[in-house]
Order: sequence, then structure tokens, then C-alpha cells
Amino acid sequence: MSGPGRPAERDEYPVPPPSVRRALGRGDLPDNFTRSLYKLSPYRGCAHGCRYCDGRAERYYVEGDFERDILLRDWLPESLARELPRLREPGMVAIGSGTTDPYQPIEAEKSIVGRCAELLSDAGMPVTVMTKSDLVLRDLPAWRRANEKSLFVLLVSITTLREEVREAFEPGASPVGARLEAMRAFKAAGCAVGALAMPFLPGITDDEEGIRALYGELAQIGVDFVMPGGLTLRPGRQKDLYLDTLEKRRPDLLASTRASYREDRPSGRPIREAERELGRTLAAVRRDIRTPFLLPHRVYSRALPRYDSFRVLLRDMAELYSDRGIDTRPLRGAADRYDRWLIGLRRAFRRKRSLPVSWLAARFEEATGNGELDTVLDNARLAGFSRSVLREGATLDYHTLRLTPNTLEPKNGQDEQDMG
Repeated sequence: MSGPGRPAERDEYPVPPPSVRRALGRGDLPDNFTRSLYKLSPYRGCAHGCRYCDGRAERYYVEGDFERDILLRDWLPESLARELPRLREPGMVAIGSGTTDPYQPIEAEKSIVGRCAELLSDAGMPVTVMTKSDLVLRDLPAWRRANEKSLFVLLVSITTLREEVREAFEPGASPVGARLEAMRAFKAAGCAVGALAMPFLPGITDDEEGIRALYGELAQIGVDFVMPGGLTLRPGRQKDLYLDTLEKRRPDLLASTRASYREDRPSGRPIREAERELGRTLAAVRRDIRTPFLLPHRVYSRALPRYDSFRVLLRDMAELYSDRGIDTRPLRGAADRYDRWLIGLRRAFRRKRSLPVSWLAARFEEATGNGELDTVLDNARLAGFSRSVLREGATLDYHTLRLTPNTLEPKNGQDEQDMG
């Protein structure tokens, strides 16, 4: 399998015995980035070879050559088939991460994700897939079934419409046009689609004209949200590789990039002025092309259990109001209290296997009816808001920050100042 242009493959280390292999990783709370309670990772390492990928960073402990020594988990479908009938907690499954792309080239042969897609769609599990490959189109029939039964969200990483930039900095990933076509196909199939517009590369893809063109193209497709982000360069092999690539491809940017990342923060973030400059550019584009930067409440609320959906909503609100310059400290405090309360309930449920599967949902409904949730939130405005969402089924419009009923018709409800 190894050779020029082909990744070397090896099994995940160490391969666990069948009795203890687990396909799904499970969290205490749904992740706000993917809205997932469960994670499924078919590979480790990525042959797309993106020159900026922070999955190469030492903190992730990916052994060997990141884009050649691809670790396979070929046993995942078999383990997933055993686990799905035994799951006691509903929740979204996220496939893909910063250390791998589930639809990288080796998937065309191994079809680990393809086999899992059939299992997940048959089980009616909500799923999020993150990729920069049009190979995801192969599994569109399965993902369409998953969406019809619950929810499927396709997240495509794309930061430029310029193919020459893709060739230089994302050499193994699908062409830009192919990714756009995949997004169109999933939208036409009724699935939710989001764009991970990250990272914008300083001096290469972070100009207003280029970002505006990208947002415009995505708006024409009708994506549900665009999540932008800047480049992080963690000190070590990730930063070294990116700077080496600049030296070969754009030596004119080498000095300015070194200056912007001279602080060598563990997070890889640049100096604050560089972040502010990108923020100003994005703000100018977003004022004209008003696509949400988070997966909307109306989408994920249909698939997550109400206690998890409400948790995601609280965290989203903190981001949405902060984006508008509103003090969110009271809101974040309430969200922290809710998280602690929900984690306590979830851990109690997991400890007592004798509890019925419906216990968590029933316990949450009890708390919303008897005032316990209001006490947990300890925020009068938020308590009133929660009643509109949980009792009346309203959803929050992430553009207007107004509550609307399930019909999505305008409602005389709370506006963006109500929760400030």
C-alpha cells in the first residue's frame, strides 16, 4: 500500500481485543462545536496533507508521518453494530476531527465510514460529518436516510475559491469545485450543510474580497451556517511545516507571518492585533451576507433530547450575544450551573443501570414543570425564556435573535436585548 503518493497503513495501536473495543466515544455533555454526545474516529492521521493542519502538533501525539502513516480502525463497523442496539442515551454522533478526515483517500478502498453510515442510518441516529472531500457523495443515500429518520449535518471545510491555493496548501484534498458540488447535493437532498471557513491564511486567503466571494458562493448554495476562523500555529512541527511551505510558495509572507506568531502561544494563536484585523474583515462581510456562524437552533433541536438541546442553546446564546458586544457573564454563569446540574443527572443515570431508558427525559420534564430548572438557572430573564422554548416549542433565530414558533412565522417575542 505504501509508495509515492500513497499513505502507509497500519492498524490502530494497540488493537484492543474484541471484548473491549468501543466504536463510540461518549461525553458527559453534547459538544458545542458538533452538537455531538458521541464521537467515531475511523482513522488517525490524514493523507490530505494540509500544510497548516494543527493535527500535526505534538499535543495530539499522532505517531509517525502524519500524512503517510494512517492508523486504521477497520474493526469499527463490527463494534458499532454491537453497540447501537445497547445505547441507552440518545445523542448526535460526530465523525471526523482535527487529527483526521473520515473521507480521506484510503476510505475509498476501506469504506470504514461507508459501513458505519449504513448502520447509523438504519438505527436512526443523528450524525455530523466533517470533511473536505467529495467522497462523502458516495454515502449520500445512507446519509439521506439518516436525515429522514433524525438528522444529518454535513460540515465541509473550505476557505477559498482559488484552486491554486488549494493545490499548494491542501494538496491531497478535493478540489474547491468538487466540495461546492457536494454541498449542493446534500442541500438538494434535504440535509443541513455548514461550511467550516477555517483557517483563513494570513496574506493568502484573509483578504475581504476573497472572503466576500466565498461567503457569496456559500449563500447561493443555501448553507445553514458558515463558521469562520483564523490560522493557529502551535510551536513545533505544525508551525515549522507551515513556515517551510511559505518559504517555498510565498517567501514574501514569511517575515510578516513570523511576526504575527512571534509569541509562540501554546494555543497557536497570533498576536492580538492580527486577530482583531481578521475580525474586522469578517465583520464587514457578515454585515452584508447574514449567514449564521453556528448551526441554527431550528436544525439541531429536532434531533437532540430536550435537555441536551437546551444546553447547546445556552452556550450558543453566549456566543451570539457576545458577538454583538453584549455582556454575557450572567448568561454564562447560568449555563455553567445548568451544565453541572445536567452532568449530575447524567452520571446518576449511568451509575444506575436499573433506571429506565426514559429516566433522563422524564427527570428533565419534571424539573421544567416544578420550578427546579428555574432555581438551577437562577436568572429570571432566562427562566422566562426557557419556558417559551421548552413549553411552547419556540426556537431562537440566530440572525435576528428573536424567538419564533415551530412554524418559523414571526412571533412577537423577546428580542436580542431581552437576554443581555
